[in-house]
Amino acid sequence: MNDRLGRGLEALIRDIDEQEHPNTGITTVKIERILPNRYQPRKYFDADKLKELAESIRENGIIQPIIVTKTADSEYELIAGERRLEAAKLAGLTDVPVIVRSVSQKEQLQLAIIENIQRENLNPIEEAHAYQQLINDFQMTHVQISEIMSKDRTTITNALRLLKLSEQIQKMIVTGKLSSGHARAVLTVANEYQFAYAEYIIAKALSVRQAEEQSKSFPEAKLSKSAKPVKSLLIASLEKQLSEHLSYKTKIKDTGNKGKIIIEYKNKTEFDTLINKLNNK
Repeated sequence: MNDRLGRGLEALIRDIDEQEHPNTGITTVKIERILPNRYQPRKYFDADKLKELAESIRENGIIQPIIVTKTADSEYELIAGERRLEAAKLAGLTDVPVIVRSVSQKEQLQLAIIENIQRENLNPIEEAHAYQQLINDFQMTHVQISEIMSKDRTTITNALRLLKLSEQIQKMIVTGKLSSGHARAVLTVANEYQFAYAEYIIAKALSVRQAEEQSKSFPEAKLSKSAKPVKSLLIASLEKQLSEHLSYKTKIKDTGNKGKIIIEYKNKTEFDTLINKLNNK
């Protein structure tokens, strides 16, 4: 299996098609009969690009068939092409062209993950989760994944390191506010300062090289003319995190080694809700 994967996705598809099921070809299936892929690594779709694809499908149809496999209940489960399938739904199609592949469960899951990484332009976080899934589900090493993907082992390792970042920072990467290069610079900063540094990179529009250089001193005073602006940036980021966590506007008054946290509420109902949250009710 790994040898075929090492020759690329097309080699795997060709081997299955020619050697195991020579009569398998393109057919048309009702969209409603296609079950979602349980192992789909893509979690985020650009709404505007999806609309553009839907409009193209309305005018030209689906040029590249969707890949599915047959289930035990004679339904179809998506292997690859979720973005095309979602755009087809948006375009109002009821039927889509598919290529049916008969594969083992292990081959099905590997093919789904690998096809998405190779063809679907996953964002860095989705790609990292896909690599992690190959490790969790198939006990693959970084070296084995690098061979399958035709990438350096360090590339795989660096991608997986992004999953060590907080969800808030990962969201910045997913939405394109931070590149994976910027994110790796953030990883070199102490955990308690990573969110503040990520916001600092965005606010200052730092290049990756600048982010790497300044990460060495963050949050020391030499980042700016005085230590106060850096400290204020850290406090502001903590206020934002607390506000999002509690769903209430929160302020932090810091005077060095002591201070206070102020949580704002507008009425008794909000006060009661806040108390319940703080009591974990």
